[in-house]
Amino acid sequence: NVYIIAYKVKSSGKNIEVTRASTAKKLSVKFGIVPNPLAEKNYHKIYLRIFDPAGNLVADENNMFEADGQEMQYTSSTSISYNDDNTSYTMDWVNPGEFIKGTYSIILYTDGFTMGKASITLR
Repeated sequence: NVYIIAYKVKSSGKNIEVTRASTAKKLSVKFGIVPNPLAEKNYHKIYLRIFDPAGNLVADENNMFEADGQEMQYTSSTSISYNDDNTSYTMDWVNPGEFIKGTYSIILYTDGFTMGKASITLR
């Protein structure tokens, strides 16, 4: 259960939801985790990969992790406390550059596996 919202950030710090690439400054990725009584109730590292409309990964070359048996770069990461209680989580990513028109795709990973995918189209 993953969805993305684009925001512009006002000088007051307030976030305003937008649909245009020219005004967007950050993406907020909201996701839930399916209850799993077998999953360890502990902290888990979540990795976010963001692909721009041209299909290029937006990432720092030093940000590496392993998933699905291969070494990959990631855009952003966070740690969450998983308690098997239907908690919703949010990862914010502020674009250091400008957003361009088109569809941005994201993939979330944890514990070495793909966790979810979503996309957002900015006009």
